[in-house]
Amino acid sequence: MTYGTAGMITTREFISVAAWHLLKNPELRAAYVHGTEKERHAVLHEILRLEPVVGTLYRRAAQEMTVGGEVIPQGSVFALDIGQANLDPAVMGEGAEQLCPMRELPRGVQAQGLSFGDGHHRCPGAFLAIKETDVFLRRLLIWNDLHVVSEPRVTYNEVIKGYELRGFRVRLGGARA
Repeated sequence: MTYGTAGMITTREFISVAAWHLLKNPELRAAYVHGTEKERHAVLHEILRLEPVVGTLYRRAAQEMTVGGEVIPQGSVFALDIGQANLDPAVMGEGAEQLCPMRELPRGVQAQGLSFGDGHHRCPGAFLAIKETDVFLRRLLIWNDLHVVSEPRVTYNEVIKGYELRGFRVRLGGARA
């Protein structure tokens, strides 16, 4: 139940934020719609890296470690700010805050950064979420007269420690707002 619900909520939010990005950037949208599956997935991974649906992950230190000069004792619970981690230029390279599909990354670094978590806590539905998003968006965005009617309100969901988009409306055909 948790697996299904968590995957449904986060994928719904990601589909919305990815559609918003692609509808606001016609060049990126065209590259996405006409790209290969690898290219489309690279665009989606990059949007997810910049817009992680789950903004904070909590982990327990398996052993004592030092981070930024601060000692974290074994067994301590600590919070990872996924948005900030995904912008680390030491990992993501120069221009880490910019959307750049197919960016070169060090070995072992996932294109979406830590947006799906990592290690044995990595999201088990990561591939499915990207595939589902791709199938939906490719069929939606192929329509040239699809446009934004109302920008979404971005709110914060305390349960997932991430954003929710509400009131995002698109229209096929008709006058633009």
